[in-house]
Amino acid sequence: MSICIYHHLHKKPLPFKQLMFNLHCSQKLLDRLGTKGVVPTESSTNILGNWYAKVIFTKPQVALFVNERTLLPVLMPFAPATNLVERFPHYLFKILLAHGMNQAFIENEMNGLDRVNFCTATNRTTIAMLNRYTLDLGFISEMHGGNLFVISMDIANRPSGVLPKSSITPALALQDFAAIGQMH
Repeated sequence: MSICIYHHLHKKPLPFKQLMFNLHCSQKLLDRLGTKGVVPTESSTNILGNWYAKVIFTKPQVALFVNERTLLPVLMPFAPATNLVERFPHYLFKILLAHGMNQAFIENEMNGLDRVNFCTATNRTTIAMLNRYTLDLGFISEMHGGNLFVISMDIANRPSGVLPKSSITPALALQDFAAIGQMH
């Protein structure tokens, strides 16, 4: 059993400070995962920072993760829900690699996903983007044969309307962030 799962199940303090990330979930996702969201007391230690997630009730059901900082989407199968968070880094890894992120950036982000802190969704802009991407999924899913990886890449290359002008798409925001370590 991993330290992350042990900590989550037994609520015992870890003997050392571990890397962790805040996963802000919709109430429906928290209910499906059988957990409660809290107000974060610590900042995410991964490079990209906070992630937001929701379940989309299509057939089959899909989990949508969106990075708060870059609005990068990651779509993945929801089932099985019991290991959704443990599977997330695998799907994120493929997305980051496809966007041309270097090995050091990817490794640092993956290492920061060691432990999850389930939180309530608070950032209205990111919540709005979760909802917009859900609508986009409905329109472009058939175009890509339901391939969640291709759909994630397509959505990441569409203008978001809320990112800075130089980073008009989540893909460009990711590139900008990786290049300078911050959004401008």
